[in-house]
Amino acid sequence: MNRRSEPERIRLNRFLARAGLGSRRAVEALIRDGRVAVNGETSSELGRRVDPEADTVTVDGREVAWPERWRTFAFHKPVGVISSLRPQGRTPCLDLYAGRQDLPPGVVPVGRLDADTSGLLLWTDDGDLHQALCRPRSGVWKTYEVGLTAPLPVDAKPRLCDGDLVLDGRSCRPARLSSLDGGGRRWRLALQEGRNRQVRRMFRAVGVDVVKLHRSAVGSVTLGDLPAGAFRELEPDESRALAREAGLGER
Repeated sequence: MNRRSEPERIRLNRFLARAGLGSRRAVEALIRDGRVAVNGETSSELGRRVDPEADTVTVDGREVAWPERWRTFAFHKPVGVISSLRPQGRTPCLDLYAGRQDLPPGVVPVGRLDADTSGLLLWTDDGDLHQALCRPRSGVWKTYEVGLTAPLPVDAKPRLCDGDLVLDGRSCRPARLSSLDGGGRRWRLALQEGRNRQVRRMFRAVGVDVVKLHRSAVGSVTLGDLPAGAFRELEPDESRALAREAGLGER
C-alpha cells in the first residue's frame, strides 16, 4: 500500500513533513529552533538534503521513523474530545491514541473538529496527504449531519448552497444540502472548505443554531458504524481514492 518512491536525497523539511511530523510550517519551526539533528549533528538549514535510506534524522533526540508505507486511519471522535494533541481543559485526542499498539508512531490528526462535534477525523503519517487535505481550497467534500434548534427558514437553503453567505469577509464556497427528516430540523451538509466552526456559523447566519453536529465523511471515506473512540485503518483502495480526491494523483 503506497510504497515510498522518493528521490535518493530530499530536503530536510520535506523529509520531516512526509514522515508525519506536522505541516511544512511546523517542521520548519522545529529545524529553526535547533531541535533537529542529522547523523548526530544539529541542523538549522531548511534546505539541507538527506538520504531517507542512509541518514539518521532525530527530533529532540528521538529518531524519526521512515516507514515502508504510509498509513491513514479513520477515527470516530466523540463529543467532548478535542482534536489537539495537547491538553486544553478537555480530553485531547492524544489520550485515546497513546499506548495503542495497532497505531504506528508519527500519525497525527488531519485538521480539527471542535469539542462539541463528533464524527470522522482522519489520522495519517503521510505528510503530503496531510498537507493536501488541510489546504483551505483542497476541494475535498466533508459531509456533516446537522441538528438544528428550529426548522430551517424557507429562504435559507439557497443562501447556504449558492455561495451567497459571507464569513470573515469572504464568500463561502457553494455547498450541498439535503433534508434528513422531510425539511425540518435535521440536515446533511457537504462543504469543500473548513473554516473555524464554519458549519455552526453558516446556520447561525441564516437564523438557526446548531445543537448537534456530526461529520460522517471526508471525501469518499465514510465513518460507517465505527464505534465512538475507535480507530480503523483505511483499505488500500480507500487511501488511493482519497489521494486522488486531494489532488495527489495515482500513488
